[in-house]
Amino acid sequence: MTVAANPVPRAPWRLWRSPYLWLATIHLLGDAVVVLTSGLLVLLTVAVAILAWPLAYVGIPLTVGANRFVYYVAGWELARARITRGQQIQPLVPPLPTGSRIADARQAVTDQGLWRQFLYYVLLLPLAMTWIVLIVVAWSVPPVLIALPAYYSNYAAAQAQLGPFVIDTVTRASVVAAIAALFLLLASPFLIRAASALDAELARSLLGRSETGALAERVSQLVTSRQQVVDSVEAERRRMERDLHDGAQQRLVSLAMTLGRAKNRLGDKEPAVRTLIEEAHSEAMQAIAEIRDLTRGLHPPVLTDRGLDAALSAVAARSPVPVRLSVDVQPRPSLTIESIAYFVVTEALANVAKHAEAAQAEVRVTRVGDVLRVEVRDDGQGGADPSGGSGLRGLTDRVAGVDGRLTVDSPPGGGTTLIAEVPCG
Repeated sequence: MTVAANPVPRAPWRLWRSPYLWLATIHLLGDAVVVLTSGLLVLLTVAVAILAWPLAYVGIPLTVGANRFVYYVAGWELARARITRGQQIQPLVPPLPTGSRIADARQAVTDQGLWRQFLYYVLLLPLAMTWIVLIVVAWSVPPVLIALPAYYSNYAAAQAQLGPFVIDTVTRASVVAAIAALFLLLASPFLIRAASALDAELARSLLGRSETGALAERVSQLVTSRQQVVDSVEAERRRMERDLHDGAQQRLVSLAMTLGRAKNRLGDKEPAVRTLIEEAHSEAMQAIAEIRDLTRGLHPPVLTDRGLDAALSAVAARSPVPVRLSVDVQPRPSLTIESIAYFVVTEALANVAKHAEAAQAEVRVTRVGDVLRVEVRDDGQGGADPSGGSGLRGLTDRVAGVDGRLTVDSPPGGGTTLIAEVPCG
């Protein structure tokens, strides 16, 4: 984002104490030097870019290099504006390589940023000449006129003339000096301020990215970073599922088998010990079932191996409410999107089984273009409130994490329809 140049304070008593007044003057004087150095370099570089393009293998690298050099030179100008005016400008970005030498050369010549920067130096030439005249008027002429009463007597006989006015008396010389002093104190700083503001606007509009472009780029970066976070969280879920399935669950299975063998070998001996073993065996089996349900909710292996159709078929088969399932998601979306769709369906069917008192449910998962649509319907009692329970709020947050949208239509006595739409491009 572009930050405007720091202005000279508006209050008259602060103008002369402001460093920006003098730094802006230095910057405006430097424009003439920039035109004669950087401006000529850019002119020659653009000429090389245009003339070298048709020279095939020799000219193409020259054209691309010339394009990059113009951006490099413009960076000097941005640094100068930052030092003298405190103006922060987001620089233009050169075109990215396409992988084709000819396409890169064509892109370098037709690059809009190249011509914007070239136009900056073209317009800076007349402005630099104007700034020199303005600085002379603002800072050089008033001191000369202020001192007029001191040296007026040397020219009194010749009747000194200031434009249409003849200075033939000390009184008139003193009036001119007073006017010049007021001009120096009040008008000169504002002239410099206005010139600096115009110069800053020229640099901002031609050398910097637009506010919209900068914001769009920032939004794109945030979307990318958020997607990376979502993907990393999903990868962590899959890792936890593998660790639970291959680690803790297998150990519990081994423990349950060992307890079962101990119970069989003990037979009818030691009834108290046998009771303890039976309780431990029952707890182990219950822990195995809970871990299996937990890992199935995190990310079942069948989802990774065979996709949504197979994974949701297993969920529908386990549901205590009869479920009609329809899945059409070709081409297959990413694992992150599949996991979200799986989570939505399993949570929705769990809510149907717990709260809806439904006789049947229907699940439809379809992909239309770059949108995955998940629809879960039931014929239960309705009345579901997305703001009233953590389950539906969790679904909404999970879907919103990837720019998706979840809606719930649940009139009392009219069943519930849950629709989740997730981008999967």
